[in-house]
Amino acid sequence: MARGMLNFSQCTKISHHDSIGKTLIRRKTMSSLARNYQEKRNFIRMQVSAPATLTLNDGNSYDLTCLDLSSSGVQLQHFEAIPMGMSGRLTVSSGGGYTTPLEAQVTVCRIEEDGSENYRIGATIDSFL
Repeated sequence: MARGMLNFSQCTKISHHDSIGKTLIRRKTMSSLARNYQEKRNFIRMQVSAPATLTLNDGNSYDLTCLDLSSSGVQLQHFEAIPMGMSGRLTVSSGGGYTTPLEAQVTVCRIEEDGSENYRIGATIDSFL
């Protein structure tokens, strides 16, 4: 057989493999698109459970738990509500070691009771410090 030519069995395998690969890619793409539409988010959220401190511009300070974060926002948990629209400096602990804490200027944009006598607080990240 000449170089570069495929026999029938090779073509069948390649064709079959390609269609399976494309199907998997399509399914994955559709689930990603559906997820993005459902969450209405532009950035992936990382699930974390890290201690955080929010110091508001009015001087009040809160020790909270960071539940998740993305490049544009953060979800925090605290036993009392923090007033919506308040801005301040958020510091999320890295857990020690050589990694420095995440520091950002944030604005509280959402507050929800989570059913366990705590509040979930959504905040937009205005800038990283």
